[in-house]
Amino acid sequence: MKLINPTKLIIFSAIFFLVELSAQGKTIYILHTNNTNGALENCYCPDRPFGSVEKRSVYISNFIEKNPNTILVDAGDIFTMNHKSYKDSLMAEAYKLLSYDALLFGDQEITMNPKTLNSLKNQMGTPVIGTNFVDQGFLSSTIIKKDGIRIAILGVMDEYAIKYYPEEIRAKIKLLDPVESIKNEMNRLNNKADVFVLLSHNGVDLDKSIAKKLNGLDVIVGSHSQSTIESPKEVNGTLITQAGKAGYYIGVVELSIKNGKVVEKSGKIDTMKFEMPDDPKIMKLIEEYEQTTGRMNRNKQKMMKAKN
Repeated sequence: MKLINPTKLIIFSAIFFLVELSAQGKTIYILHTNNTNGALENCYCPDRPFGSVEKRSVYISNFIEKNPNTILVDAGDIFTMNHKSYKDSLMAEAYKLLSYDALLFGDQEITMNPKTLNSLKNQMGTPVIGTNFVDQGFLSSTIIKKDGIRIAILGVMDEYAIKYYPEEIRAKIKLLDPVESIKNEMNRLNNKADVFVLLSHNGVDLDKSIAKKLNGLDVIVGSHSQSTIESPKEVNGTLITQAGKAGYYIGVVELSIKNGKVVEKSGKIDTMKFEMPDDPKIMKLIEEYEQTTGRMNRNKQKMMKAKN
């Protein structure tokens, strides 16, 4: 009987173990937000008893602690609709604390003064994706690795998102065809990514239209239409998601991956309930805003008086 060389046996066992390990299923989570619209905290509205970034921060921290294979993204309209510079700077600081992996700027950002926007972008220190943006200094994509899985993040905005802005503003914003831009970038990353996620500032109807024209796109994280999609559905194999507005919700996407391929995908939204804990760091930003500007939400004042 011929004996097996011990060294060869060890090598064979190691290879077999690695093959078996790669074949085992893995789970990747995507936490996503959109249309925060400068809402650092709850509006204290009786008909909308939800939190915002002050709750979101704690939720995200706890989720990632429990699920390290998680990425965090935002699909735009982060800042105030009327471009309040001081409040926007506080929101940029909050997003820096939340440690987003990638952002897409929405129409409320891209129509800002370029110098102001660049300052906010630098303050956040987060990769900003703009696959079909021309001359904006954004990344065409970024790849995030979690547990050996390579997740490509792309981001687009259709001209429809800025349709109703004044001509002098629209003229300064150059956008390529979103579908062609996505196809080109996906082809470029074909052998470099296992999962493709698109951040979209188009609205849910255009997201569905884009999904029908593309193959190999796993998830679209949407915004602009401020749609609250509680149970995301697939269109042409692409999961279409969106998480409402004003920070009331966080979207959660779960991807099951086997042999480097997505075999199952699902999504939901979690509500930032009023009774959830506040992040002290975010509350400090809110207090700074109130003390500096003298502005405080009247509903909040009424609630505080009622408690006392």
